[in-house]
Formats: sequence, C-alpha cells, structure tokens
Amino acid sequence: MIADVVDRFQRIPFRPATDGRVESHSGLTRHYPTLPANFVAGQTYSRDVGLIMAHPASNFLTHFLLRGLAERGLPTMAVNTRYATNEPALIMERAADDLGRGVRWMREELGFEKVILLGFSGGGSLASFYQSQALARGQAVTRTPAGDPVDLSECGPADGLILVGAHPGRARVLRHWIDGAVTDEADPVATDPELDLYRPGRAVPLDRDWVDSYRAAQLDRIRRIDDWAQAEIDRLDRVGASDRAFVVHRTVGDPRFVDITLDPSDRQVGSMHGDPQAANSAAGGLARFSTVRSWLSTWSFDRTNADALRNLQTVTTPTQVVCLRADQAAFVSDSSDMAAASADTEVSHVELEGLNHYLVDQPDGVDRIAETIGDWLPTRGFATGEHRNHRRAEIS
Repeated sequence: MIADVVDRFQRIPFRPATDGRVESHSGLTRHYPTLPANFVAGQTYSRDVGLIMAHPASNFLTHFLLRGLAERGLPTMAVNTRYATNEPALIMERAADDLGRGVRWMREELGFEKVILLGFSGGGSLASFYQSQALARGQAVTRTPAGDPVDLSECGPADGLILVGAHPGRARVLRHWIDGAVTDEADPVATDPELDLYRPGRAVPLDRDWVDSYRAAQLDRIRRIDDWAQAEIDRLDRVGASDRAFVVHRTVGDPRFVDITLDPSDRQVGSMHGDPQAANSAAGGLARFSTVRSWLSTWSFDRTNADALRNLQTVTTPTQVVCLRADQAAFVSDSSDMAAASADTEVSHVELEGLNHYLVDQPDGVDRIAETIGDWLPTRGFATGEHRNHRRAEIS
C-alpha cells in the first residue's frame, strides 16, 4: 500500500457547443471552457496504467474511491463534465466528448501509456458509450437525438473498461423508476390509484401481474413525454428558439424499492435516497428538471444513444463488471446484463457481497473494490502494483 497519496488539481480545456445555443448561464464556463479534474496518486507513481472516472452530471472530484485506488498503486483521475453544475441541460454526446478530453489529458499531459475507463454508477453508461464511439472508426454518431450536431471524431479509445456499481444507462434507470401512476404531467397529484405503488395497504410481495401492468404504464409515460418533447423541439426550431425547460414529477417509483423479491440481492428495502415514497415527490428526485433536448439525449428509453446494453455489444476492450450486491440503485441484474452484453470474450463479472451503492457504514468497501480491480488488471496484461515496471514519475 502507498501511504503518501497526493491530490493534484487539473484544468482540462473542452470544446463548447458550436450550434449557437447557450448551454450554461455561467460566463466562466462560456468564455473559459475548462473541465476541473482531480488526479490522485502517490508521491511517486507508475505511468504505465492510469484510471479515469467521470459521471455525466455529478461532481466526482472527491469520489470515495480515489484515495483507495491510489493507495493500491492505481493512479486515478476524476474529471467533471461541463454539466456538473448544470444537469438539466445534459447532452450525453457532449459529456462523452468531455470524457474524451480527459482520456487525452491522461496520455498527453500526464504521460500514461495505458488509460482505463472506470465507470461508477451513472459513469458506467457514460464510459460504455464513450468507448463504443471511440471504437466506431468513422461510424460514431454525428447528431444528438434532437438533431443537433456533435463531433466525436477526436475520441481516442481507452485501453480497458471497468464498471463498478454501474447501471446500464440513465434512460434505463428512469424507465424502471418513473412513477407509472401519473396521469397528468402538469399535476403531480393526479394519479391512477390502481397504479399507485405507495397506496396504503398494497401487499408485498407485489402481485406479478400488477407489476407487469405498472411496468407497461411506466414505459407509456416515458413515451408520452418523448412525443411531447419532440413536438416541442420541432416547434422551437420553427420559431428559432433554443430549448424548453420542464419538470418531471414523481420519478422514484421502482417496485424493487418496496419488494426485494423482485431482482433479489443483499439490499435492504428502500431506495438510495432513503424512503422512496418521500423521494418520489422531492425536489431532488431523479430527472426532476430537464429540457426537451436533454430529455431525448439522456432520459428517453427509445431515443438515447447512451445505452450500455447496446453500446457494450461493440466494445471488445478488456472489461470488468463489478457488482455491489447490496446496491439499491444499480441492481444485480444490471451487472449481469452488462456482462452478458459485452463483446469482450473474456469479460470479468465479479459480485461483492453486502456492499451498498455509496459504501455507507462499510469502511472495508473501498479496499475490497480496489483489490478486485488491482487483481484483475494484470490478468489482462496491465502492469500495476507489484506487477509494474519502474517507469515512474514524481508529483512536485
């Protein structure tokens, strides 16, 4: 283990959108387009292999895995996308380009020979999407689902992919979390009582026929929002307007939160937010605030490009999928499905018993994850830890 671990702030330029739309009210972001990043490593470290983490919209600069990985001899950089303080405007294609800036920075500025994508939580689908595009060889997407131009041609593929506590995509999460009982998008209390997951007296285990009906209602609701969002984009384009913000009510309604016999695992009843019924109507709920362009790119089950179960089918890169079996957000089936979707014929699928999404009250969790990653990398030819050579650098 490496005792002296150092955090070093990085400033990475990114390419702003060129479609004339204002993505952020921040003048700093618009006039000085810079992605903040935190590179964590020992006072001396090998430059053979480095890991990079990013999330589409969350701040990962102080992520709880950073120091544990560095102490294991795995230098790791967390980078924030341009949407870390502006999630409602998130465009997954541009977040992927931001991740590409970080990959290039690891190679060209920090001097790493090999760069491994580490996708945690929502970062898993971002990393999978990025890698699929980087390997597309001229076939990468050139437009967002709303029709806006994007350029991912400068994305260079990473050398490996690790998914930890990851889910297959924000759109797939919302497809299972959105409250299927809502009947009026403008009125969060207008619901079908027969489809109310939290109706007093609803028995658990849930009736499986009811679950099927509820799942169908969830998808119908998402598709209704899809159709409205596309119609709004068409209308906005006709009049020369940029975007439209809106609220998506009641989005913490996955039946798995109240019934652990659905998708069995080591998890407790409830959600990653605590009481799911309270979170369902809270201001900070999943996908609560969005724009019509962001919705189609990020949350639309049918239209998003960032879907790990599709993206991984073209990713032959050495891949490890690490499941946290007590996770209340990324379920056991998510890890199994992603491992099955991977085009890596030697994909590693590991389940870590008892670990929850944020390792709350689990002080051994970081070490267990770092050990799992550190033990796997040499099996796929990545020299780290006791297996690495002596090509080292020093942080001044």
